[in-house]
Order: sequence, then structure tokens, then C-alpha cells
Amino acid sequence: RARLFRRLGAEAQDALDEFLAQVLAAEARGVRDLESLAAALVDLDITVKRELEGARNEVRVMTAHGAKGLEAPIVFLPETTASRGGRQSPLLVTAEGGVLWAGAKHADCNASAEARALRDAKEEAEAFRLLYVALTRARDRLVLCGRISSRDKEENLKGWWGALRDAFAHPGIVPHVRRVGDFDRYGPGPLSYPAPALVPTVSPILPAWLPLPAHPEPYARYASPSDLGEGYAAPSASPLALSAGLGRFRRGDLIHRLLQRLPDIPLSDRPSAAERLLVREPDLTSEQRAEMVSATLAVLQDPIFADVFGPGSRAEVAVAGTAEALPPGLKISGRLDRLVVSPDRVLVIDFKTNRPAPSVISAADPAYLRQMALYAAVLAEIFPNHRIEAAIVWTDGPKLMPIPELLLVQTLSQLRADG
Repeated sequence: RARLFRRLGAEAQDALDEFLAQVLAAEARGVRDLESLAAALVDLDITVKRELEGARNEVRVMTAHGAKGLEAPIVFLPETTASRGGRQSPLLVTAEGGVLWAGAKHADCNASAEARALRDAKEEAEAFRLLYVALTRARDRLVLCGRISSRDKEENLKGWWGALRDAFAHPGIVPHVRRVGDFDRYGPGPLSYPAPALVPTVSPILPAWLPLPAHPEPYARYASPSDLGEGYAAPSASPLALSAGLGRFRRGDLIHRLLQRLPDIPLSDRPSAAERLLVREPDLTSEQRAEMVSATLAVLQDPIFADVFGPGSRAEVAVAGTAEALPPGLKISGRLDRLVVSPDRVLVIDFKTNRPAPSVISAADPAYLRQMALYAAVLAEIFPNHRIEAAIVWTDGPKLMPIPELLLVQTLSQLRADG
């Protein structure tokens, strides 16, 4: 981001922010690979409107098209003498909407001459419309400039400069135009202000610790459990991997969303609520929605998941803190997908969307085990008189997979050794 701003300037911020917003929106729709993202962005038609808010102490170089709707204290029109150049298209559109192929102007017949005049009139009207936009962008002062070659004469110039020259020659305007140096000025001149008085600066007294180097810390003030242990390299999945026409993670993400929201809805209303949630995904077929609703409701009604989604369970629970079992100085901050607190135990659950899900817990991504071990350690400090249990719900299936206490202890020991 910093390199882009250094290269393109601060104006790139609006476009870059819009690009990142579109990438995040595509990710929310289930786009997980570069090919699909490129295809999604190609179909977009977005205009990023830059706002000129307040004084920004900068010069903006803009076209008349891009400046529409904006205002600046001082506006320069650096090129008002340019005329339309280049070879025009031989295709001419008649007043009735027909199309003519016409070559050189001297070979025009009556129909092509009328069509050519019509095109010239439209182009001239558009040029003067843009001139109006350019002239009305200035709030305090407008500077009109132009240049001509040695073989041209000013009185022969057409286009913007010709229109401006004729306007300043109007009998009602001429008395208010005066010559100042090499320029013609219309209206009052700029005001002169005295230079501001210099205010002596007083050097502040800096604290003694300011120039000293900061002591390195093994961890940031708070770390997300999912960000720790990034040395694990999971095998890359093919971006073409699909499941029932869905992207590799799309089905799991949607089931995750259903499992998060449906437990708080009365049992009889869950099927219709699930359908309303999935109907917001316009690219899903009715068969795909029905399959995901069926799989989700089967989990919520399965006795194996009764504790996870039953009374007393809560979704999206924020947790932050440290524990004696964690490496020295490590504090974590995260969000639990599901938390169940009973009189004698605490159950923490995290949803994972991997496809296919591992058959045994020991085959799970070590980063997942590390994440759950950190959560369990912090919860043990918060609930010292409860038995702490951890489990992963794989949305591929779906299935519930408890994590043995010994595996959690071994994972924490390895984390402390690595720290």
C-alpha cells in the first residue's frame, strides 16, 4: 500500500480502498482463488468518485470529465487552444438513425454532408458543455492559458480559445478587462496580506527514556490464537476443486453461518429461517440450498450435538487474557464460535470448513490444535473450578470431534518450547 502511494500519490487511495472492498465482498460470497476473483472483478462496472473536501494543500491534475461536481479555490485550464485532431471515423449517423460510410469530405453527397454536419454539431456542443464544466469549477480564481505554434495566428484559433476570446471582446466585458504584464485580467486583483509574524519555538524537554531502544517482547500485546504457529504449511488445494458446484470453502462457510444463527431460533421456525438466509445467495440452486439446510438441521437435531447448541450455549463469544500455562508474556485475544458453561464444566467449540475433514483429531492442522489449546488455557484461568473441554465441529459432514486433554497439554508444551 505504501509503495502504491509513493508511486501514484494519495489519489490512489480511493481506488485502492474500493478494490479492497470488492475483494472482501467477493470473499464473503465464497470466492477463494485468484482465477475466480479475476472473473468476478472483470464483470464489475464501478465509478470511484473522488471528493474534494476542504483545503488539502495539493495540486490535482484532472480532466474536465473527472472534475464534474467538484470545486477548488483556484483552477487552471492549461490547454484551451487545442483543436480536435486525428482522423475521424468514416461512419456517419444520420438524423434518422441510419449509418453511412463516407470517406473524404470533398466527396460528400447531400446525405453524407448532412450527417457530417450533424456529427460536427454534436461534437461542438459536447466541447462547449465540457468548457462550461471547466469554467465553473473555480471558487475564487480562474486562470485560462493556451499556446500556439509559430505558424498559427491567434485570430484563426477556434474551439475553447476562440469562444473565450469572443467572450472577453463582448462590449459589456471589455471595460472590466485590464492588461497586467503579459496577462489580461478580469475582475478584482488578488489581495495582499502581510507575512505572518514569526513565533519563536520552544524546544520541549524530552523524557530521558525517549532515545533508549525499546526492549524486545516475545509477543505482541495481544495475539490472535489463529495467527500463532504460522510455520505449518498446509497443502494447497486446487482452485478448481468444487463440491456440488460450490467452491472449496463455500459450503462450509454457509453451514457455519447457519450453525451460528439457527440455535437462537425456535425449533419450528428453523427450516424457514435457514431458507431465508440462503436465498440471499443468488447463485445457489434450490437443490444446493435444500442440501445445506438438511445437513444443518440434522446436526442441530442430533443428540451428539445437544450440548453444543442446547440451552446455555452462546455463539461468537469474545475472550482475551493470559494464563500460567502459556509462554511468558503471551496474551491472546480471539472469538469463540461456541461456548457452553455448565455448573461443573466449560466446553469451547470452533467450527472448521476444511474439505475433506480429517478422520481423527491427531490429523488436524497443528494450528487448529494450538488455537484450541490456547483458548482452553485461558478459560481454565477464568473458570478455575470447572473442567475445561475443547472440540472442533467440522462442517464437512458435519461431525463433532473432541480434543483429548492430553493432546491439549502436549500442544501447549510444544508452544512453550518454541517460544
